[in-house]
Amino acid sequence: MTRKNLSLFPFLLLFIFLLATFSFSQQKGNMEKIVVSKTEKTLEVRVLLSFFSYYRQFELTRPNRVVIDCFDIRAIKAPRFLRINALGVRGIRTGKFRANIARVVFDMLDGIPPYKVETIDNGLRILFWSEEEKVIEEKVIEEKPEIGVEDAICDMNVTPVRANLNDPILLDMSGSKNAKSMEVEVFDKEGIRIESQTLTPENPKWETRFDQPGEYFFKGKAFSKEDKPSENLCEAKTYINAPPVTRLEAKPRRAQIQKPINLDATDSTDPDGEVLRIDFEITDEEGNIIDRFTDNEKPFSWEKIFEDIGVYTIAAIGMDDFGAVSEPALVKVVAREGKKRLFFVMDEGVLAARGQDTYIVFAAGRLGIAYEILPGTLDIIIRGGAAYTNASAPWKSFFNGSLTLSFHIGPFSIGAGAGVATRDIETLPKSYGEAVANIGINLFNLSKTKISILFEAAGPVSNLSFEDHHKLMASFRLKF
Repeated sequence: MTRKNLSLFPFLLLFIFLLATFSFSQQKGNMEKIVVSKTEKTLEVRVLLSFFSYYRQFELTRPNRVVIDCFDIRAIKAPRFLRINALGVRGIRTGKFRANIARVVFDMLDGIPPYKVETIDNGLRILFWSEEEKVIEEKVIEEKPEIGVEDAICDMNVTPVRANLNDPILLDMSGSKNAKSMEVEVFDKEGIRIESQTLTPENPKWETRFDQPGEYFFKGKAFSKEDKPSENLCEAKTYINAPPVTRLEAKPRRAQIQKPINLDATDSTDPDGEVLRIDFEITDEEGNIIDRFTDNEKPFSWEKIFEDIGVYTIAAIGMDDFGAVSEPALVKVVAREGKKRLFFVMDEGVLAARGQDTYIVFAAGRLGIAYEILPGTLDIIIRGGAAYTNASAPWKSFFNGSLTLSFHIGPFSIGAGAGVATRDIETLPKSYGEAVANIGINLFNLSKTKISILFEAAGPVSNLSFEDHHKLMASFRLKF
C-alpha cells in the first residue's frame, strides 16, 4: 500500500464508524405487550419490546407513581390501561412521552412497595413484593424458565350470549391450559378496541358491562411460562339488546272532567325486537300516583276519565321481547271543569206602566232559563212572571212572558226580543204582543252565580199607541 493510500485509511475508518452509528440510531422497535403475573405475595410485570436499547426509571409523588421510559420505541401495541389492584399497584398506563420514548406508569393505591427493575432478553421485568417477603423476592429473581415448557392453549367462555344494557357479562378463561397468564381484548362491531384485561390461572374470571347496544367481540390469548402466546383461535361474542323506544300521545291534552282522554302508545318501537307491553302511570302535581294500567297487546292505549280538576303527568314505559324496558315517555294533561251553559234566571224589581196619561207602579217578578249559545257572548233567555199593584180600577195586576237574545260586551249586556202580556188596564185587549229591550250591568261574579242590575222597556206591537201603553222596569237579576 502506498503512503498516499495509508494517509486515507483513518478517514475511511471514521466514515465506517459514523455510518454504523447512524444506522444503529435509526433502529426503533415496538412495545408489543405487557404481561402481568400475580400471586398473593408478588406481582411480576414484563414489558415486552421488539427492539430494546435502554431505559430510565424514576418515582413521582402526589399521587405515588413509578415511571419507566423506554427509548427508541416507535409504536405501542400493548393496552393503554391495565387494571391490577394487587400489591399496592392500582393499574398500569402506557403512552408516548415523546416521538421515540414510550412511557409506562405504575399508579399506586397508597405508598410505593418494594420493587426491582431488570432487563431481560426482550424487554424489562418489574417485580413488586411486600416488605415481609424479601426472601421470596430473591427466590423469584433467581427463578429460571423451565426447559421444554408446553405451549399454552387458550380457552374462553362468555355468558350470557345476549343481555340487556348494563347486565353483567362474565368471561371465564379457567379452561386455558399451560398458561402463565391470559389476555383478552374487547372490540365493538366496528372493530374498535374498547377495553382489555389480563388474567391469571389464579384469577381467570372477569366481569364487565356494556352501556351501548350492539354486538361485542372478545379475542383472547394465553401465554406460556416462556411468554409464548397461544396459537389456537380463542374468540367469543355477546349481543347487547337495544331497549324499546316509547312514544306517547294524549288526545285531547286539555279536557273537561268526566270526559275521556285517550292515551295512545301504539307508535312505540323496538330496533331489534318487538314491544310486548306498555305500563301507564298517572301522577298528580304533588307526585302522588293516581292510577296505573298495563296493556299487553296492540294497540297500546288507555281511555282515562278524570273526576277531579288538575294537571296530571302520564308516564308510559315499554318492555320488549327480551325484557328490556324503555325510558319513560311523559305527557301532561289538564283536566278542567266544564263550562256551564244552562242557567236559571230570576228578576225582582219595580215596574212603571203607562196608561190614561199617567204611570202606575207595580211590584214585578219573573223566573226563567238562560242558555249560553256562545259562552260569555250570546244568551237566549225565556222567562215569565207577574206584576202586582194595589191601584184601583181600571188598573189591575197582570202576567207577561218574553223571549230575548242578550249580547255581552265586557260587564254590559244588551237584550232584545218579543213577549206577550195580559192587560194591565181593563179597557185593553185581553192579551197583546210586546217588543222588549233591556240593558244590564254585571255587579258580582260569584263562582257560577252572577248578579246584575237590569233596565228594561216594553211596548205594544199591535194598534195600541206605544207612547200611551209602554212599561219601564228596573230590577236585580240573579243568574245561577
